[in-house]
Amino acid sequence: MYKVGDTIIHPLHGAGRIVEIVEEKVFDSVQKYYVVKILYNGMKVLVPVKSASEIGIRNVISEEEANRVFELLKDNSFKVDINSCGNYNKRIRENQQKLKSGNIYCVVEVLKMLAMREKVKGLSTNEKMMFNTAKQILVSELGLAKGIAIEEVERMVDSILFELETAE
Repeated sequence: MYKVGDTIIHPLHGAGRIVEIVEEKVFDSVQKYYVVKILYNGMKVLVPVKSASEIGIRNVISEEEANRVFELLKDNSFKVDINSCGNYNKRIRENQQKLKSGNIYCVVEVLKMLAMREKVKGLSTNEKMMFNTAKQILVSELGLAKGIAIEEVERMVDSILFELETAE
């Protein structure tokens, strides 16, 4: 169980800090919730204590793991053939599932694929929102793991994404 003050990762919102644990009456039962303040935008999210792990709440990766994530982000051997990404609905569903998994490497995969697709074909409104969500999740966690300001990590990630090569 987490406690007030712990920093966690929410799979859909990124890094957050538990600011309170509250009890709320839901139907006929009282349940405990973590009140998580998302570090990137200050939004507060209620997470049921009982199902936090099923939702994908987890600890922040280590600095060593963050270094591996940066290396994967820079790795140009990861190429996406923009023409073989499947139809739009399937692509959206698959990317949403990867983000919901809470796995930092899946987030990198989604972010890189969308960055490459943007360079070649552009992104739909939904894909732009997904790109921004994936970047927010990644940047907030890397900032915490490496002890770097979110704005600096965002500049680093943007620079890396700008340099990615596409496979056409």
